[in-house]
Amino acid sequence: MTGNPENRRMWSGVWGYRESISITGGLFLTGIALGYALKREVTAVQWPANLFFGLFFILIIGFSAVFFRKSDTFRWLSGKKNAICAIAWYLIVITLLGFVPQKTEPSEDLLYRLGFSHILSSHYFLFAQVYLLMSLGMVTARRMNKLSVRNLAFLINHFGLWLTLFAIGLGAGDLQRVRMIINKEYPVYEGYDEHQEATGDLGLAIQLLDFSIDFYPPKAYIIEGSSGEVLEHDTYLSLKEGEYGEINGWKIHTKKYLEYALGMEEQYFPVYETGAMPAAYVVAESLDGSIISEGWISCGSYRFHGRYLELTKGQLLAMAQPEAKSYRSEIKIYTQEGDIFDAGLSVGKPVSVNGWKIYQTSYDTERGRWSEISIVELVKDPWISVVYAGMIMMVLGAFYLIITGKRKQE
Repeated sequence: MTGNPENRRMWSGVWGYRESISITGGLFLTGIALGYALKREVTAVQWPANLFFGLFFILIIGFSAVFFRKSDTFRWLSGKKNAICAIAWYLIVITLLGFVPQKTEPSEDLLYRLGFSHILSSHYFLFAQVYLLMSLGMVTARRMNKLSVRNLAFLINHFGLWLTLFAIGLGAGDLQRVRMIINKEYPVYEGYDEHQEATGDLGLAIQLLDFSIDFYPPKAYIIEGSSGEVLEHDTYLSLKEGEYGEINGWKIHTKKYLEYALGMEEQYFPVYETGAMPAAYVVAESLDGSIISEGWISCGSYRFHGRYLELTKGQLLAMAQPEAKSYRSEIKIYTQEGDIFDAGLSVGKPVSVNGWKIYQTSYDTERGRWSEISIVELVKDPWISVVYAGMIMMVLGAFYLIITGKRKQE
């Protein structure tokens, strides 16, 4: 009789949960200790060093699968129990991202020193990535000698997961994010990285042709006249022409609304001119009907002051700056190859050119609809196609496993 494997002495025979938990826990604590002692983040490896590292990593897995397949160490690394522990450790670290605020700049506080406020660049996250990739790689290599339809689905699924994580890890150093502020006067050739350092020539230039923005109807609040503080932030009224509403004990009727207006003495007139602002003529009546106040209110603009309506002594009805619903930039793109073309850029609809994805991110919020600049972000990820390939393989493998499992059940 071989006896119960769980009654064996620890660190003997083929290792199981106890050893895997001990090793993952030890690596986790080692990563924390390294980060605390070195006082710095892990720097992502860039091309071509990341390619050489990746090939070396694959070579280790392949060499182990060929020459050490029957060893206890390989059987443990490629076993189910170790894979479960590796995945659990990785998921725990990823879950921490949702609970601990992350910082982009170095700090001397304890959370940063321990690596919890920069998890993705911490030493223990690097260990978790490498350990999981090693485990998944060994599991996949171990199953390659079994030729069957169901095993093929398993290999496709697991190799797809391994390839996705592998490409994300290796490609982190080659991912470029550049913030560019474009204008109508001249093409912009360079931007700023995450450390606000100039990037130099990016191989393309962008010029703003036109900027447009759509707003939601502005909101009206009741504020304290002496301090300017909003009485209740959750209580507001959308100003739409012809509509009635109730706010903080007042019935409000918006008799007229002008999206673009300029004020003259006590009146507002529809004018489409730089610096024009929203304005509304409102009638406010207390719920008991004892007080009625009416007049124009406006949020103002970067050029002109706003206007309030006095309700009672100490209370004013004020219009807030309208919130942007959507904004769009018409741009002209110049490439290093000499191509010149126009494109439309809006939130959620990027433009692709020469490996870059150009995203609309912001504008001059002080000038609002009259912004003369547009802020865009350029992203280049040379490894993204490999990541997509891995994800497609995962989906195909999972779908294949479902089909083969259903057939087997029938």
